[in-house]
This record gives sequence, structure tokens and C-alpha cells, in this order.
Amino acid sequence: MRKWGRKRRLLRLKEDTFKGLQFGCGEYYKSGWINVDFANGEGIDFVLDITDRNLPLPSGYFDALYGSEVIEHIELAQARRFLREALRILKPGGVLRMTTPDIIEVCKIYLGRSPEASMENFRTTWLEGEFSPEIWINAMFGAWGHKHLYTFESLSTELLAAGFINVRRCAPQETGSGMEQLRNLEDRYGPNPPAWIFAPVVILEADKPR
Repeated sequence: MRKWGRKRRLLRLKEDTFKGLQFGCGEYYKSGWINVDFANGEGIDFVLDITDRNLPLPSGYFDALYGSEVIEHIELAQARRFLREALRILKPGGVLRMTTPDIIEVCKIYLGRSPEASMENFRTTWLEGEFSPEIWINAMFGAWGHKHLYTFESLSTELLAAGFINVRRCAPQETGSGMEQLRNLEDRYGPNPPAWIFAPVVILEADKPR
């Protein structure tokens, strides 16, 4: 009961300010946001498993939700359930922003057909030991707990089916919404990452209808 009391107190502290929830935060704590993950750790405000059938959070509460490279870590059926819950806990007009590997761009990089990045770019940042194009693409599909990769179009379809509107692709650090809090969020690669680092990633936002 103690952890739920702490969560309620934390939510109340945010009542008169911007209310943002970063899910799957890992080590990337964001000041001004409530930061949650499925396992406890440093920088996590409270534990929240987005695969739970009913998220223990109030309806119509949050201005924005943000998840950086999270949704690919759960099965498609779980993602569909989460998107419905995400819609529920957002305020009318609230925004969901996510980043996730783009299956088309991953394949283009592997095939040497991406104008934005080459396989050699990723060799310079590979920290897993042995590197080859085949190791890299297999990692994108199946390592680090990846369960399901999307394209912008397929994830847009899932968001629209869940009830979201205005699905849009966004540039890194930029937002298509009027919320300044949604700018400059893609910092997991450091403060000034090279442009190619985002080549295999889709960044999108979607709105809850008012």
C-alpha cells in the first residue's frame, strides 16, 4: 500500500502544472515529468508496467505521454491495449509522443540504400562486441527485448484504431504540437548527436480528440 500512497501524492503534486508521464524511462530521467518503468531503479518515480490490462492511473489526467524506444519491446496485442489505455489517461487534446525503430529504414540501411546513414556509421557506436551488417540487423529485430517493429504507416494505423487523431511524423527535438514540453526530448544519444543516429528511428505524435 505504501507505493500506491506515494504515487497518489506524486500525482497530486502535479495537479496545478504540466502533467507529463514518461513511460519506459530507464535511466533517462526527465525533470518536470513523472518517470515510470516496469522495474524499480534510480530516477524512477514509481513502477508501472504498460502491459497491464488496466493501468492504475486516472482517466483524463495527463497533458502528454512520452516513450522513447519502448513500444517495440512489447507484443503487438499488448501495444494495442496500451494505446487504448494511453488514450484514456490523456486529457482531451493531450498528446502521445513516441520514438521507435522504423523497420523500413532499418532495412534500407542494411541494404546500403539509405541517403541518411551507412552501416559504417553504426560500427562506430556499436558496443556489443563483434560487429557486422548481419549482426546489426538481427539485433534491431530481436536483441534488447525487441518484440515488434513498426513503420510510420503501421504505427499510425494502430494509433488511429485506438482512437487517436492527427498522427504526424516529427523531426528529432521538434514537436508538431503547441506544447513546449515536447521539444528537446530525444537526448538518449547525448546533447548533440549526429543526424544519422536518428536514421533508423521514427518519431511521431498523435492527439486525443477534444
